[in-house]
Amino acid sequence: MRIIAECGLRNAELKSEIRNSKSEIKKPMGKIEKKKVWTALLIIPPFLLLIALGPSILFTLMVLITILLGLLEFNKLAHPRSGKIERLAGIGLGLILSILFSHGEAWSLSPFLVVTLLALCILHMAISQDLSSIISNLGTTFFGIFYVGFLLSHIILIRNQTDGRIWVLFLIITVWAGDIIALFSGTLFGKHKLYPKISPNKTYEGLLGAIAGSVIIGLLFASLFLPSFNKGSCLLVTIGMGILGQLGDFTESMLKRSAQVKDSGSLFPGHGGVLDRIDSFLFSTPFLYYLLPHFLKESP
Repeated sequence: MRIIAECGLRNAELKSEIRNSKSEIKKPMGKIEKKKVWTALLIIPPFLLLIALGPSILFTLMVLITILLGLLEFNKLAHPRSGKIERLAGIGLGLILSILFSHGEAWSLSPFLVVTLLALCILHMAISQDLSSIISNLGTTFFGIFYVGFLLSHIILIRNQTDGRIWVLFLIITVWAGDIIALFSGTLFGKHKLYPKISPNKTYEGLLGAIAGSVIIGLLFASLFLPSFNKGSCLLVTIGMGILGQLGDFTESMLKRSAQVKDSGSLFPGHGGVLDRIDSFLFSTPFLYYLLPHFLKESP
């Protein structure tokens, strides 16, 4: 009888511990989800409204501000011990590249890249105290200029195309749909880890949800606002955007792991920084832009 009583007591204690652990997990998760929801509700509607109704110059300004903030976050992550001059050089050159690429002539890019390399080399010669870190610092700065400034500026080029406003909304809504469905499908059904070394919470179920979400919402949006967009082409594009959106997320997670931080910043409560919000667009945006000429030819 004593053994049975002890077993019953142990079972009761075990159940109590499980309930407590579950409640401990749910509490912070609930708070995080509320922050995410409220932040999204406050930011997304006016943001989409500005894109849908605002002039082209306002959209360009919004993108350039986003690039500036993204470059600030990247250089803070990549160069935590560097001086202000080194960070400002990476931020300034990345912003200039984005302006030249989105509004300048193609011939201006090659000279600018030469000047960029030359400027960075001279800068590090002049101010670097530790010569052993120059190669890594040069490479990281140059990577950041392209990773944020070059990749995201493609969205300005999309806006400048025929029906560019609609194509930008198609891009944003399709990629965001993939992110949202990935979160819910991964949370509800996620069992098989995708790449825990970089992102412990990502699962294959979440990836499939991202692709499905991008495809469904992308096809629905295209049928309503881009009726001339061939359905087969739309299917392939939305699959590609869903995959590249998640790859962009993984890339930024890799950078944060390297910097040993959870978020790139804290600008958006519950969502992190600017890089945390734009990471899904960094590869999906150029992907859509370079395919657009083909789709525009298909249009009557």
